Amino acid sequence: MHALTGLRIVAASWVVLYHFQAYLWPVTDQLPFVRPILQAGWTGVELFFALSGFVIARGYVDQCGRRWDTRLALRFVFNRFARVWPAYAVVTLLALSWMVVASGYGLRTDVVAPHPPMDVQHLFRQLTMTQMWGADSLVGASYNPPGWSISAEWAAYLSFPLLALLARPLRRLHPLVTLLAAVLATLPLFLPAFLYGPHDTEVSWVFRIAACFVAGVLASVAVDGLEGRRYADSLGLFLSVTSLSAILFICWWNSWRRAGDFTIDFAGVVTLCYPLLIVGLTLTHRGPARLLARRPLVYGGRISYCLYLVHFVVQEVVITAVWRQQEQIGVMTPGLALAAPVMLLASGLAAAALHHGVEEPARKRLLALWQRVVEGGRGDRREQLTPPVEVSETPASLVPEPRRLIESPTERLLLTGGDFDRHSNAAPGAHRGSALRPHSRAARTGAGRHSSEL
Repeated sequence: MHALTGLRIVAASWVVLYHFQAYLWPVTDQLPFVRPILQAGWTGVELFFALSGFVIARGYVDQCGRRWDTRLALRFVFNRFARVWPAYAVVTLLALSWMVVASGYGLRTDVVAPHPPMDVQHLFRQLTMTQMWGADSLVGASYNPPGWSISAEWAAYLSFPLLALLARPLRRLHPLVTLLAAVLATLPLFLPAFLYGPHDTEVSWVFRIAACFVAGVLASVAVDGLEGRRYADSLGLFLSVTSLSAILFICWWNSWRRAGDFTIDFAGVVTLCYPLLIVGLTLTHRGPARLLARRPLVYGGRISYCLYLVHFVVQEVVITAVWRQQEQIGVMTPGLALAAPVMLLASGLAAAALHHGVEEPARKRLLALWQRVVEGGRGDRREQLTPPVEVSETPASLVPEPRRLIESPTERLLLTGGDFDRHSNAAPGAHRGSALRPHSRAARTGAGRHSSEL
């Protein structure tokens, strides 16, 4: 499943390029076939939501879905908090600081996007990741505009322990039935997108997180039943290739259907392909999965959450400084065109610094604090949830999963290195055949019992 980590940097870069496309016209004018792809980049957030539901379900349905356990639910929620909050809080405070400084120098702070008032009440809602709860629109909801999706993911994390109780019994169904259910779960987004063409800011954020997160959970249940079947690898290759092809086709179809009318946007149709893409990349190591599992893309996937958080702040600082006067707003200058690649590079460097300097160290310290304070330094080896490096996060957020228990010498030989999820240790070329299937469910069920980490 390194391919899903690689997919994260593709999704994050897609969102970033969507937000930067206004400054990339000198490039896209020379590459007209690329522009429709960038214009659909906002749907990368939906891909993050689906990835989040998928990977969390892969790691935690067995532990949280057996029966209600308040302690396990609290541990899970704290795991998610430790994963998403530190980097989010730092960037939110940086965005607020920039707004204060810019206002002090008489600069406008709404040149790129509107923001909520700078007061204690709104700051509290930002730092508790609840600014979207009860909000009708994501426009002007966050000091750092991408933060709306973190607030949406936080709501999904809080609901997951209950969702797991509903998802685990679905394993009794045929996996192709649950795969179809995962696709159907995206219909609340697909149908309005196909019929009316709403822009991303016009789509209900509740529908966006609920439909895609549930689709990811159902896709995880489907994969659990498909692994080890004779046709699993071939099905995975077929789904990954066809879904990626369909995504590209829909992007170009959207551009054709819009016919230059920017008041409508049919790109949301593409969300129908996301559960199929995730399942396909999970079931095979061939084709697109092999490409996405390469080391540079895997590393990019690990810093993708931070890239998603910081890129808009970089953009706002530069653009606010360039478009200082009212008559300058929206004017594309040669200097700004040259600055666009520099902003992208600065976003990547800032993301790496945030990941290594804040995200990972803070997560480890928070989990150690939980174990020391709540577990009394001992912890219950039978019930602890283990959060390794993860893949999802709206864009959400990166998603931790329990470390897999290696139960046989054969698996120990095949599963080397890596820390992504319960299949992450598999070498890129390792085939996940039926011989490994007897161990997979036992490993997943036993991960919490044999782990000494929180």
